[in-house]
Amino acid sequence: MTKNPDFSPGVLSMLPLFYVGWSDSVLSPSEIKLIHKKLSAFDFLTDADKDYLIQYTDPKNPPSKETFKSWVTTLKENANRLNNVEKKSLADIGLEIAKSSTSYKNNELFNLPRTKDALYEIESALGVNGNGSLNLLLGKLDNKQSDLESFSFDPKSLQNTLDGDQAEVINRVRKLIRDPFFKFEHIADKEQYRQTTLAQLKELAKQGFGAYAFPSEFGGLDKIRESISVFETLAYNDNSLTIKYGVQFGLFGGAVYGLGTKRHHELYIDPLTKGELLGCFAMTETGHGSNVKGLQSTAHYNHENKTITINTPTHEDGKEYIGNALHSQMAAVFAQLIVNGENHGVHCILVPIRDKDNNLLEGVKAEDNGYKMGLNGVDNGRLWFDNVEVPLKNLLNKYGDISDDGEYMSPIENPNKRFFTMLGALVAGRVSVGLAGVSCSKTALAIAIKYGLKRKQFNGNSKEEEVTIMDYPSHQHRLIPLLSKTYAYHFALRALADRYAQADEKDMRKIETDAAGLKAMATWHNTRTIQECREACGGKGYLAENRFTNLKSDSDIFTTFEGDNTVLMQLVAKGVLTEFKQSFHNEGAMAILRFLGDKMSNTIAEFNPVTTRNTSFDHLTDRAFHREAFRYRYRKLLLTLSGRMNDYLKKRITPFDAFLKCQMHMLELAKAYTDRYVLYEFRQAIEKCNDEKNSKILNKICDLYCLTVINENKAWFLENDYMEGSKTKAIRRVISKLCQELRVDVLGLVEAWGIPNEVIAAPIALDD
Repeated sequence: MTKNPDFSPGVLSMLPLFYVGWSDSVLSPSEIKLIHKKLSAFDFLTDADKDYLIQYTDPKNPPSKETFKSWVTTLKENANRLNNVEKKSLADIGLEIAKSSTSYKNNELFNLPRTKDALYEIESALGVNGNGSLNLLLGKLDNKQSDLESFSFDPKSLQNTLDGDQAEVINRVRKLIRDPFFKFEHIADKEQYRQTTLAQLKELAKQGFGAYAFPSEFGGLDKIRESISVFETLAYNDNSLTIKYGVQFGLFGGAVYGLGTKRHHELYIDPLTKGELLGCFAMTETGHGSNVKGLQSTAHYNHENKTITINTPTHEDGKEYIGNALHSQMAAVFAQLIVNGENHGVHCILVPIRDKDNNLLEGVKAEDNGYKMGLNGVDNGRLWFDNVEVPLKNLLNKYGDISDDGEYMSPIENPNKRFFTMLGALVAGRVSVGLAGVSCSKTALAIAIKYGLKRKQFNGNSKEEEVTIMDYPSHQHRLIPLLSKTYAYHFALRALADRYAQADEKDMRKIETDAAGLKAMATWHNTRTIQECREACGGKGYLAENRFTNLKSDSDIFTTFEGDNTVLMQLVAKGVLTEFKQSFHNEGAMAILRFLGDKMSNTIAEFNPVTTRNTSFDHLTDRAFHREAFRYRYRKLLLTLSGRMNDYLKKRITPFDAFLKCQMHMLELAKAYTDRYVLYEFRQAIEKCNDEKNSKILNKICDLYCLTVINENKAWFLENDYMEGSKTKAIRRVISKLCQELRVDVLGLVEAWGIPNEVIAAPIALDD
């Protein structure tokens, strides 16, 4: 028998419960509240025991690695003798471990008959009772081997591949949103809903998630990549909380950190990460929408008293659809900065809008946007400023400042470059919203596919059992290609988030282009996926209890905020054209030769009978064919668009008019560019996968993704003679074959997303 003199019998008896609570690095609000309540009533614990245990109920003070290791060591030391415990519950295990203490026999508290009952009570309340407790303690959870054998891969292993190096934070959030405190419930009254969402936001701050995106020198945790994963994982649940989290810590916090300097960081970052200073991001104006450069709000510098006067000229120039507008004490206001009568373009100024009692300050007007299609837990509103005066120090001055003698100065001389650099604050939001759209797609597909595997209907022979609807080719075609695209966008956006977290300023223009395209494509995909999944569930999908109501209404806005998707795709095309033009400027004759070579190779490809007619399965599932088809579409659209634009400019048509004439062409180029980027990142993810079974299933999903995109654009490929009709027909047949092959793995593929059942919450998707 192993004895551990470091822990008292009381602590040892509770150790299994605390180990399970912290094994996924998070204690949820409900667990914390319960533990506090129970510990104070347990008379078998000494005051010293309670003090020791209470310190590990603070989410900001998790057990250190050394402490947690000592818990694990103690539990493992007792593993052999615990195998003989008849009832392997945590209460029994805790009491058995307590007996290993040298002071156990002399401890009269353990002679109380209600000691075991008390442990059973807390065990049951935490929901960790049952015969699997010992395995849970030792990290050997039952993986439902019988289920695994029905798939060609291990869903848990694939989940680890999908989560990658973000697994720890994703699992923390997964556990948190399972807690009843975060349970999504439809609250009809928006004021009550908003207060619930606000309380949840402050709990996220208490758990430390608000500090992730900021540097440690200002009280942050230096985990900017993890902060995006928090947003992405929250989106499985209630997206009102997801968006409020993004506004507070991403947009408002991102403006303070990304556009401000040390004086702002030291003053504001710590309170905003704790949820003590609530803020909003006041950029968009009613009359100007996506035209940020054309904002009409003004910020006049007054040198005599070194202040800035913020003013909204007309009602239509008011800040529109501002998240957190009704709970905030401060707004990050974007306005035209005017110094000595000269307009230096859009800058951001911190403007207090409410006092500590939540009363609006003088000159500030706020109006509730009212009920929306969804996201009614977010307090969207409008803001107007009537000559509100703030000190000069409130100017977020990283890219533009005013000297002591009242002169404007900036490290970036070119106003256009300065403007686009400041807009970098939106990039993280676009990456995050794209990932949130993918999370909503995953949730919808998980519900529809699980229901499709349970629901039976029709049979040609009335004497036989009805057929599971997922076995119908039509149902497979509805859902499985959407699943393949969801996997593709998952890998592309995850890779983009990695790039963003590690980027320096020289990389940001390219990342902005990619973020705009992926956000647009992923959220369009999300809207289509939820609708198709709803229809695939018939009348059951129309019931609010099955989640499509809130998934659809809450995520529909993703296509138009953080940038309207159509506008963003124009930004993508402009970015691609600019890069293309720059290559000619930088590389001279070599770029011209490469341009001519591309035109020649495209011409040859158009008339290559092998390319246009090959219908073999091996060819159509060959990654080289996919890469070349995606590349051809992108390059052809780029070359023809640049040629059209150049011809219009030669005719002295203004650049804006030329843009209007080519606008639809630009949108097609942007889609082709983004599709190619998605394929590239999907391929990279597969190449990095070390598990043979995971790699095999991901390759099959990638085949389906590629052929689905080609099939969706077959009219273009046919028009450009890249394929003949026989080949596009063959592609349809291969898509059908891949859907049939993936049918047997489809449940494992949605299980690999790791969405907790408590979060899915749709009765039609859950076991009885």
